[in-house]
Amino acid sequence: MSQQELLQIVDPNTGEPTGEHVARSQFHEQKLWGRSTNVYILNTKGEILCHRRPENKEYFPGAWSTHFGGHIVEGESFKMGALKELSEEIGLVLDPYKLIPWRTSKKTVARLWVRDFITIFDGELSDLTLQESEITEVGWFTAEHILQSLDAEGIEDEAESGSWMAGTHNFNADYQCMRAVLTAAIDLGVFSEDFKPMHKWHPPKQDPSA
Repeated sequence: MSQQELLQIVDPNTGEPTGEHVARSQFHEQKLWGRSTNVYILNTKGEILCHRRPENKEYFPGAWSTHFGGHIVEGESFKMGALKELSEEIGLVLDPYKLIPWRTSKKTVARLWVRDFITIFDGELSDLTLQESEITEVGWFTAEHILQSLDAEGIEDEAESGSWMAGTHNFNADYQCMRAVLTAAIDLGVFSEDFKPMHKWHPPKQDPSA
């Protein structure tokens, strides 16, 4: 995000923009309310495209994240911001129709109204262009791997994991919801007929012996 961009300020009770815009530093110093996006990218195998944050990040340095996104700035909608972040962070340019909104949450601690989006990408990782200031590396991970990693750390609140930023809610439940949303989108013809049916996926098992 450039220094010239100003973050949107929103009403904490409704999430609607107030018409005010401030610099990022002022936004955090005054603990104002804003908007942000999370974009989850899955492939037709059911794997999640994750990225590792640089070690110099103030929050969660070096952690792996299950989603992309960022704060909404002046003049942007949720979808505009999400599309921009994907283009800037990994060089992925999407048809807006294929970026599916599936949840909006009020996060009191972070003082954010967050819109979650989901899409499908079956391309090669080598085709992506990483924004070095935001992303160190990317990789495909199964839901099982992420859940087992969280279990190994003994983390009850998955969003507070030291090595993983696994969404902002319960990742196991979120994963089931994301599959359902994508299945509905495919049935409605949003994506190409080449994609495999989502019903072939199986719920993740947190216990490898189960």
